[in-house]
Amino acid sequence: DDPLSQFDVPRMRVKLSGSAYRPWMRYSFQFEFSRTSGESASKIKDAIFEIRPADRSYRVALGQFKAPFGLQQLTSFSRQQFVDRAITDGKYTPGRDMGVMFAATAAARRIGFEAGIFNGSGESIRQTTAIPLFAGRIFIDPLGPYELAEGATDAGAGPVLHLGIGTRTGRQIRGRTAPGVFTDADRQTALNGEFAFKALRFYSTAEYFWQTEEQQNPVVGPDIESRGYHAQVGFMVVPRVLEAGIRYAEVNGNIDVPASSVREIRGGLGYFWRGHNLKVQADVGQLRYEVGFAGLTSRARAGLPGLGTRLVTGEALGDRQVRVQAQVVF
Repeated sequence: DDPLSQFDVPRMRVKLSGSAYRPWMRYSFQFEFSRTSGESASKIKDAIFEIRPADRSYRVALGQFKAPFGLQQLTSFSRQQFVDRAITDGKYTPGRDMGVMFAATAAARRIGFEAGIFNGSGESIRQTTAIPLFAGRIFIDPLGPYELAEGATDAGAGPVLHLGIGTRTGRQIRGRTAPGVFTDADRQTALNGEFAFKALRFYSTAEYFWQTEEQQNPVVGPDIESRGYHAQVGFMVVPRVLEAGIRYAEVNGNIDVPASSVREIRGGLGYFWRGHNLKVQADVGQLRYEVGFAGLTSRARAGLPGLGTRLVTGEALGDRQVRVQAQVVF
């Protein structure tokens, strides 16, 4: 196909946060001036009311925020090592949803967990089925607290290691339940493993996902078993200024369909003036679709980068991409 190029402003946000009535009653609102996925053209990204006592290691959050599943998803877009998240993100992670969550840490924030119940409909979308979404994760940071920021531009003097596991079950994520299905909606269950390591000039992260999806309503069929992972590593060529990295990711939307995976490989550079708050990033890479990808059902392809009219059975296809991003946060 002919090459395609475009300019875009994918995110332009304003955030307000503070306390109300009592110091331990916290609030946070994030408003999007660019595109959102909510109904009625909603521009609300986050709307959080939080109970967070200053002398306690727990918190309770209510409202719309990110469900606790997927390390890279929980890491802000503004703190990514590459221009965008890996292809695993849209397939397996719920992203923002409306619900309630309890979280706590122990051992000087070296151990923690988060667990919540959510609509499962996705960002700024009302409940559409009788089945909610349950999500949770536990983690351990044996060398000290791991902050949710990729890359080594903010690395301290000592290394930091993060290990975690997460799970979710209930309705299909991001409002992917078939229209008109309210009761007895198909369930979707997923597990993932989290890894991150950060040192003075080095950063690496990886996740692996297992997902099982029922097919009972409205069409009866075998469960869809999906697997996916991503891994990336970066090195500060010039400490705190210039970083180089590489990423590899693969998603198999249905392990019972041969040669149907999507693969992502990218190399990237980041130049930092004020850490992640003022930076320019560029990456070059390829998405590779195996010959059996077109044989997947729409449910098995859900959340993956699409091919549109180029979806051809029995043909391997690839997209070569060059992406450049400038970011200012203040």
